[in-house]
Amino acid sequence: MTDLLDRVRGWVTREPSLPAVLDRVAGALTGALAADGCLVFLVDDDGDLVLGAGHPAPGEPGLRLPRGFGVTGRVAADGIPVVLVDDQPRNPRHRELLGLGAGDPVSRLCVPARVPDGGCVAVLAVFSRRRRAFGADEVDTAQAVADLVALRVHLSALAEAVDGYRNLRDRAVADTVFLQEAERRRIAGDLHDGVTQAIASLSFRLSAARTALRDGDIGDVARQVDAAASLADLAFGETRSAITGLSSPILDDLGLPAGLASLARNVPNLPIRVDAQDLSLPDHVTTSLFRVAQEAIHNIVRHADASRAVVRLGRHGRTALLTVTDDGRGFEPAAGESCRVHPGGAPRGLRGMAERVRLLGGELRVRSRRDEGTTIEVRIPDVL
Repeated sequence: MTDLLDRVRGWVTREPSLPAVLDRVAGALTGALAADGCLVFLVDDDGDLVLGAGHPAPGEPGLRLPRGFGVTGRVAADGIPVVLVDDQPRNPRHRELLGLGAGDPVSRLCVPARVPDGGCVAVLAVFSRRRRAFGADEVDTAQAVADLVALRVHLSALAEAVDGYRNLRDRAVADTVFLQEAERRRIAGDLHDGVTQAIASLSFRLSAARTALRDGDIGDVARQVDAAASLADLAFGETRSAITGLSSPILDDLGLPAGLASLARNVPNLPIRVDAQDLSLPDHVTTSLFRVAQEAIHNIVRHADASRAVVRLGRHGRTALLTVTDDGRGFEPAAGESCRVHPGGAPRGLRGMAERVRLLGGELRVRSRRDEGTTIEVRIPDVL
């Protein structure tokens, strides 16, 4: 037994491939117990058993046992070794792997591969077509091997989880940079289209007033100054709107419903009705929903040629729901009248919103038809 455990420890600690470790363990345990073979079943995330290796090699395994199914499933669930002298497995594929004909019995020893917290990550099933009762020493040997296997399976799962978290982190960093750049482009566009144009026109009006004053045309001076004052008011309003795009004191002080109402009031020439429940949301969700609504309204103003819009905020169970609807010109979504928006393939106007929603684990959908308006729907689950 000492030699067997030393070999298994070597494979567990030095062999980089988990399937190779399982194949070698299955062969070594078969030889050590003078059996006909050994199958190694891995427990997946749903608790089902999936054949991961075996001796003799099963080729394409293709065998999955439902959670709790048969003796192997019971061993995985209970964490207790089982010895069967005259067993009759029910699964035809299982019988084929064991080399059993119709009505043939098999003797089996099934041991759980247990992790320190008491869970089971695999089951080692040694079998003999010659009738025999596996003894206590053989059970102890198989169990010692199985627990070493459990350590390797558990470490492999942790390594995969770390890689998964690393990928999530990398995507989150990339998404954050994308959103920052999108926000900078949006603000730059607002400043160029609004503030810069207003200031340029203001400069023109003041130059005209100076010329009129030099010519002594007091009436024209008054007209140019009045126009300049209007442009200054416009520039002030555009600047305040851009600042609101960066920070919303009302959102910080009074919450999302008040923030949405303030956002609607500050949109010129577009009546927007706000119907928002006061939901108890995490701060980052509140900010993200406000930004999505802000971007949706921005798109309506620039592209929809709408006469009115509606913003609604509510809940369905633990899911927060935000919809922004307009009666504008609409468009044809790529996937038909209604589609889920994926950041990578979204039009530029929707991409930033889709990225924000995806980072929250939510879903953004668009419903639109030509000349019948558009609805942006956001669902953020498990936040209430």
